Amino acid sequence: MQAKQSRPIFAFLTLMLFNQLIMAGSTPLTTDDLDLISAINSGSVYLDVLNNDYSGISNDDFKEVIAVCDASSTDQDCTGNSFSNATGSVSINGAGDDNNILFSSNSMFTGEFDFKYIMQNSMLNTGSAIGKVTLDHYEVNALSDAGTQGCDAAECTLREAIVNAALGTVDNNDNTIRFNRDLQGTITLQNPLVIDDALLEIIGPGADQIIISGDNQYRVFNLTAVAESVLISGLTISNGNTTGNGAGVFIDGARNIVLESLRITGNQSNTDGGGLYFSSGSGIIQNSEISGNHANGKGGGIGITGSFGSDVFVDNVTISGNTSDDEGAGFYIDAGNGQNVRFRYTTTAFNSTGSFQIASNKVESGGNINFEASIVVSNDMDLVFNATNNLVNNSIIGNYSGVNFTGDNNLTETGVALAPLASINETNLQVHKIEPDSIAYNYVDDNFGKVGCGTVIPTDQIGTLRPVDQACDAGAYEYIFIDLIFASDFE
Repeated sequence: MQAKQSRPIFAFLTLMLFNQLIMAGSTPLTTDDLDLISAINSGSVYLDVLNNDYSGISNDDFKEVIAVCDASSTDQDCTGNSFSNATGSVSINGAGDDNNILFSSNSMFTGEFDFKYIMQNSMLNTGSAIGKVTLDHYEVNALSDAGTQGCDAAECTLREAIVNAALGTVDNNDNTIRFNRDLQGTITLQNPLVIDDALLEIIGPGADQIIISGDNQYRVFNLTAVAESVLISGLTISNGNTTGNGAGVFIDGARNIVLESLRITGNQSNTDGGGLYFSSGSGIIQNSEISGNHANGKGGGIGITGSFGSDVFVDNVTISGNTSDDEGAGFYIDAGNGQNVRFRYTTTAFNSTGSFQIASNKVESGGNINFEASIVVSNDMDLVFNATNNLVNNSIIGNYSGVNFTGDNNLTETGVALAPLASINETNLQVHKIEPDSIAYNYVDDNFGKVGCGTVIPTDQIGTLRPVDQACDAGAYEYIFIDLIFASDFE
């Protein structure tokens, strides 16, 4: 927005400079559509409002904020160094070329803070613009699990953010929790994190950045029957321990849950579902790793039970290295009538009950069970499959017993060459890599089933676009050639 020139050109300026101003235009060019996003618990956040502005003078980019005020003020009345209302506060930070504005939130709710700022160039000519700061998330800025239940710029733990997000619901909008970009490390819990709220998003920076630990004493996440439409992503969930089900994550009747880009590892349940347990809850886990968990009962990696309406989907997930004392070291599914359970592009491997007589993975007789483009192998009895209402396509399964599969392009009693579980890119999520000579390579035939190769399922677990070659690979990993020499800058 171009503002009216408000200050005269000083007499001591040379004629050359005066002519340059006339040719270039001496009024600063500011923008009135500056939209910024900040945390609800922001404190002294730098706002680089001058980034998109132009000084108005050729070869002279001097820009300085000289005043801030209410958005409704005229330019002539906008003369202060600071402005505050119930939503937030701004103040000028420093003086001179490319100074900036500091913003702090005054609210604990989602909202929008509008303000005007006045900018001047080296010729002391001014322009104005409106800045808009949207407060749309709570920001975790501490690794502790203590705190006063407040969530402010000084300290906001994950637990405090969850509590305040439940209190801060406005207009039925999703309440979002993010993490400070400089925060890395382990949050060691003093109690389980209980989620009994709707419309909540916990968005972590990545499984390699933040670990939520149950300290080998507590379940990590408990999503109760009140919880609905909850997203948890970008975290490692580890060292959970419980005498009940679901030591890492317990979906206890919660609905429409999305678990994404998670590493669920090193959790132990004294009953069922060491890593993850769905009990009459509905949702999806996708693009994730479930590894190294244990159940004294069934479902070392993941356990699923329920009834009509509590559908569970598992897409692009590696389930590996889990153990159990009873059936289903990798997964145990005991679906109820009318319950839909789908595994799509999953790799279930090297899970062990310690006995060839006890199935490493088991599907009981109930529910509607769908396996698409998945791999199930282990060191023991790989799979016992008793669900008569089934649809299985494009899948490779090792030692197997049970009912016949309904579907096409399946291999049973067949092994798959898999590399050891490892992280191979920046997601830090581990996969079992395959090579082009693997039977799983280019195995998926899109004419069968609902595999969604490259469409519904556009990537593999770690973000590689599907398909790389002529067809999608079975399992959670899509083979892609990586030249390790040039990737490491060696010649």
